[in-house]
Amino acid sequence: MPSQQMPGEVASLVLDRVVKAYGAVEVLADVDLTVKSGEFIVFVGPSGCGKSTLLRMIAGLEEVSAGSILIDGKDVTEADPSERGIAMVFQSYALYPHLTVRENMGFSLKMAHRPKTEIEAKVSAAAEVLHLDPLLDRRPSQLSGGQRQRVAIGRAIVRNPKIFLFDEPLSNLDAELRVEMRIEIAKLHRKLGNTMIYVTHDQTEAMTLADRIVVLRGGKIEQVGSPAEIYGDPDNLFVAGFIGSPKINVLPAQADGGRVHVGGWSFVPPVVASFGTDKRALSIGVRPDSFHIAPAGTEGIPITIDFSEFLGNTTYLYGQTGDGHRVVAKAESVGELEPGTAVKLTVDPGDVLLFDAAGQRLR
Repeated sequence: MPSQQMPGEVASLVLDRVVKAYGAVEVLADVDLTVKSGEFIVFVGPSGCGKSTLLRMIAGLEEVSAGSILIDGKDVTEADPSERGIAMVFQSYALYPHLTVRENMGFSLKMAHRPKTEIEAKVSAAAEVLHLDPLLDRRPSQLSGGQRQRVAIGRAIVRNPKIFLFDEPLSNLDAELRVEMRIEIAKLHRKLGNTMIYVTHDQTEAMTLADRIVVLRGGKIEQVGSPAEIYGDPDNLFVAGFIGSPKINVLPAQADGGRVHVGGWSFVPPVVASFGTDKRALSIGVRPDSFHIAPAGTEGIPITIDFSEFLGNTTYLYGQTGDGHRVVAKAESVGELEPGTAVKLTVDPGDVLLFDAAGQRLR
C-alpha cells in the first residue's frame, strides 16, 4: 500500500489556560498553546517542569484541573482517550513478548474487532513505512532496541491517529541508535504529515526535529518558537542557557554612557536605545561559536585557558576570566593551547545578547 494512504485526519490542537494541580500543588499553570495541523512540536525543559504531565493531559491519561483542550475545535477536555483520535508512543516499548511483530502492531485493531483483511492491510502499510517488512514474524526478543521502538511506532500508525504523542521515545537507546531513530522519526513526519507532539529532555532532539519548540519551566511556558528563534533570539537567560551545546557564556557587565563594559572590553550594543545611557548592571550572553581570539595588541576579554579540546579543524577553549567566570569559545584552526595560556576574546556586538538584572532579554 502506498505510504500516502497511511495517515488519518490531520488535526490542530489548542490548549486554553490549562491547569494541573495535585491538591494545593500546581504543576502546570495557565498553559496556552495553539498547534497547527501537521506541525511537529517538541516540549523541552528540565526534569519536573511538567512536560510529560502536559502530554498525558492531551492524551486523556491525566485529568485537567482547569482550562480546556480542543482538537480541531472540539472540546475534548472530558473525553475518553479512545475518543480523541490520538496515539501515544511511550519511553518503554511495552511490546507483548509472546506475540510477533505483526501481532503486536495489529493488536489494538484486533481488540477493536476490526476485519482481518483491514488489520493485515494496515500492518503491511505501516511496516513498509518503517522498513519492518522482514521482521514481521519475529518476536521482540529477536529485535534490537531501535527495531522495537519502530514496532511501537508502527502500533501507533495502524490506528490512523489525528495526532501522534511521543513521550521521550529514544531515552532507552544508545547514542548511535538515537541518531538513527531521530532520522527515522523526521522521515516519518514528512511521509505521514500528521500533527506530532514530542517530549524530550534532549535539546539535540528538539533542535533537529521540531517545527517549533516549547520551552517549559516550573509548569509554565517560557518561550515558543522555531529552533532558530529559540537559539538565536531567546526571551530570557533560562531559555538561552537551556538550548545550545556547549552552553551559552553568561558574563556580568555594566552599562554606562551607552556602552557596555565587560572584563576590560567595551562596545556599543545595537540595542542601546532600549536601556538608554544610565549606569546599570547587565549580563551578556555569547554563544561559544561567536567568540574569536582577538589579534595581538587589540582589546578583548582576557581569559586564561584551563583546557583545550582539539577536534581537527575546530578547537573548543575552556577557560576563565580574571574574576573566575567560566568561558567556552570555539576557535578555528588554532590547534591545542596549553593550560595557563592567556588569550583575549572578542565578539561582534551584533552577536551579543543582553539581559537585565532579572534575566529578561533587552531588545
